Parts: sequence; structure tokens; C-alpha cells
Amino acid sequence: MQALSKKYLLFWIFLGTFLTSKTALSANKKELKTADSLFAMARYPESLVLYKKNFSEDEKNNQSLLLKLAFLAEKTNNYTDCLFYLSKLALTNPSRRLFEKMDKLAAEQNLTGYEFDDYNYFIIFYRRYGDYIPILLLTLGTYIVVIMVTKVRRGEPILQIHKLSIVVYLLVLLGILNVPSLYRTCIIVNENTFLRDEPSSAALVVDRVGKGHKLTIVGSVDHWNRVIWNNRIVYIRKSDLWNI
Repeated sequence: MQALSKKYLLFWIFLGTFLTSKTALSANKKELKTADSLFAMARYPESLVLYKKNFSEDEKNNQSLLLKLAFLAEKTNNYTDCLFYLSKLALTNPSRRLFEKMDKLAAEQNLTGYEFDDYNYFIIFYRRYGDYIPILLLTLGTYIVVIMVTKVRRGEPILQIHKLSIVVYLLVLLGILNVPSLYRTCIIVNENTFLRDEPSSAALVVDRVGKGHKLTIVGSVDHWNRVIWNNRIVYIRKSDLWNI
């Protein structure tokens, strides 16, 4: 057990060396400093209280704060909280090591939604270079438009396939620009949570699941979120979820 504790402690230390600490505006610096001192003295329960007090679900949190919260959650076998904080961290600082950690931890607890696959690679790439992709595509689009305008002025014909390519290009650009707003995830936080086929308490129960599973949100209706579960659309109460 001691060896296992050292193993995941080394992970947090190693991961922390690659992350810069940017303090959220809402965080109380004095309390965080006290919490850091308690953490350094291994007074984990006391430090956890202060860290949680300075955590905000709606604001960008200090990356060091998220790491310590995740470490403390794993240390107390609170895997739902641990995966939640790591998922929050992945929004701003995604990495292969971080996704692999979540994948391994989730697999050990038989939780779904954290699989490390090609889509995760795309998320890592997009969140690291997402600011440059639209600029690159817009530059390319401007170049294509200039070429086509030049051809029109010269009286040269424009092939139908080229016109179609421009339309497809614009649609792809629109999709890429909207990726961050369209992709939302959440974690189930209540045991015995019901997934239903319609947004109603009287609707048929599709499945009953425990906490910790990660879902992709594709819409909402009143107090219900529309999510994907086992490749199908189901509904779950918003009160049973933490949004990432």
C-alpha cells in the first residue's frame, strides 16, 4: 500500500513540474498559502478544506490547485472527484500523460468515458494549437478567394469542383471555430442514477449507473441533459451531474 502511495505521489510531482501556476482571481492567496503549508506538512484533511473553499466550478482555477485536489481525492479513494479535477485540468493543459492517467484510473474503477483514443489526440492538438488553426485556415481561404477573383477578372472559367470546394472549406472552417462551444462533458456524481429515454421522471429507464462515469452533453431540456451513453441518446437529470 505504501509503495502504491509513493507511485501515484510521484505522478503528481512529475506532472506538476510541467505546469505553470496561474492563480484564479477568486482565490484567496493567504488561504492558499496556508493550505500549501499544511499540504507540505502532510496535514491533508486540513489543506483539503482550504483548497476546496478556493475552488470554483465556473472560473479558471489555479492548475496547481487542481493537481493537489486531484491528488488528495485519489489518496482518499474518491475517484469521482479525482477524475473531475483532472478533467478540469485537461481543459486548459491537456497532455498525453494526463489522459493516460485518467484512462488507467477509470479502467481500474470500471468507469467509462475516459478512454484514451484518437479523439483525445485531436483534443490535445486542438487545445494546444486551436488559436492558430483558424488563422491558418483564414489565410488559406483568403489566398483561394484572391486566386478565384483574379481568374474572374481575366475571364478564365472556374470549374464547378472548385466552387464546391470553397463551400466545403467554409463549412469546415465554421465547424472548427465552433468546436469549443459544441463539445461539453460532465461526470455523474450520484449513485443509482437513472438514464431515461425521454426527459421525464415517468419515462422508461434505459439504465441505472453509479457515479464517476463521464458523458458527452449534446443538448438539454428543462432540468434534463441530453447525453450519449453506449452510442445512444439518453436523458439524465442535471442535478446528477457536474459539468466539466
